[in-house]
Amino acid sequence: MKVITVLSLLLLASPVFGELTKEDLRTIIKEEIAASEKRTREYIDLKIDGLDKSLNAKIDGLDKSLNAKIDGLDEKLNAKIDGLDDKLNAKIDGLDQRMDYLWVLTIALIGLIAASIAIPQIIIAYRDRQQKEIRAEIEQLRKQVEAIGNISV
Repeated sequence: MKVITVLSLLLLASPVFGELTKEDLRTIIKEEIAASEKRTREYIDLKIDGLDKSLNAKIDGLDKSLNAKIDGLDEKLNAKIDGLDDKLNAKIDGLDQRMDYLWVLTIALIGLIAASIAIPQIIIAYRDRQQKEIRAEIEQLRKQVEAIGNISV
């Protein structure tokens, strides 16, 4: 029964008796290939769009996560740098005070050395001056004594 139905359908359809030429086959194949390529492109474009959206969402999530971590690290680093800066400033202030003390001590020692050299020189110069004055006085007195001794004769 199936065979009769198929044969009757085939006989009733007039295109069944037509022949396909090579050009007809090429045209049909080209159309099928073009339709298949179009469907494939559409499918690939849909997949690419889906992947693009998915990747963009993942990248945005990673970007936010990294920015949050960087901000946290930045705050920690700033706090550590401020702490180190305070310690360094305290040490510099301590060194500055030591340098001031050493500067005053050096000036005091230079003054002490200058005084220990200058005071004896001043004393020697004062004695020399006194000795010259005493010699001049002695010389004057000698001249007076000679003058007196010359008068008595």
